[in-house]
Amino acid sequence: MQKPNEVYQKGTARSWEYKEIKSRDGKAKLKTNVFFASFDQMSERACGESACTVLVALIAHWLHSNYGMPTRAQFEKLITQGSSEWRRLCNSDYYSKLFPDKHFDLETIIEANLRPLAVLPQKSYTGFFSPEKFQCLKGAMSFDEIWDEIKMKVGDHEPRIYIVSWNDHFFVLKVEKDAYYIIDSLGERLFEGCQQAFILKFDDSSLMYKKIHTTKEEPSKGTSGAESAKSGESREIICRGKECCKEFIKRFLAAIPVWQLEKEEKKWSVSSPYLHRQLQIDFHYSSSSSSSSSSSSSSSSVTSTDSLWSLLSSGTLN
Repeated sequence: MQKPNEVYQKGTARSWEYKEIKSRDGKAKLKTNVFFASFDQMSERACGESACTVLVALIAHWLHSNYGMPTRAQFEKLITQGSSEWRRLCNSDYYSKLFPDKHFDLETIIEANLRPLAVLPQKSYTGFFSPEKFQCLKGAMSFDEIWDEIKMKVGDHEPRIYIVSWNDHFFVLKVEKDAYYIIDSLGERLFEGCQQAFILKFDDSSLMYKKIHTTKEEPSKGTSGAESAKSGESREIICRGKECCKEFIKRFLAAIPVWQLEKEEKKWSVSSPYLHRQLQIDFHYSSSSSSSSSSSSSSSSVTSTDSLWSLLSSGTLN
């Protein structure tokens, strides 16, 4: 019988590692299960510098089409395939004129029909980190409010797959009854110097805490009745279980940008468009268009995809 955290395929073990990860500001630590690919989108093997929009579309489609999480080989194939398809789009005059910086938006990738994937606006959310701290964002939907909405909709039915966009990057959030997963093709999003795409699993084993300095009063040697201060450290639990996923996004991803913008706001008035760009987070609810559409519309999607790649391959769009 195989161990819970291992899957054997063709003689190789895919293992989840129970790791401790420190936030960039040093104020929090997370202990949870992590699964790494051997490279990420920035590697020479993938050459997908700005491919995250294409990659999340492929990953989300895979999750809709398969049960569970991908194996390491499947995860790495998604990264190399997605990076390759991103480069094809970059080599197209049509797409390169639309996006000279090669950072495609999600709508463009969905419309390109690289995979039969749809985004449902009525089930999607847009909000901001800490809007209460900025005058121009007062009253806007907060990240915390979005998270409460997402939690309310978790049930025994099919997992919910969100494509999350924040700070010029996309990653995937899979929400299940017993666990939440973050799938990211860029290792640097986890910690500085990481060059491996990763999957974080948040379940009952997850724990987030911060260190607090304590002072313990002890009698000093040689001084009757006198007390001296002795410094030490102890841990304070921030949260446990699936809620660590929410706190990871807030404390590991957004904490430093929010703090920096607060400082800027106190020195001078920061423009509303700039604040919107830096603090806005979008949860795009995705579905497999092949499963939610009629057979005729599915056929047209396939035809559209084939036509796109025919044009790309023939050089018509180049």
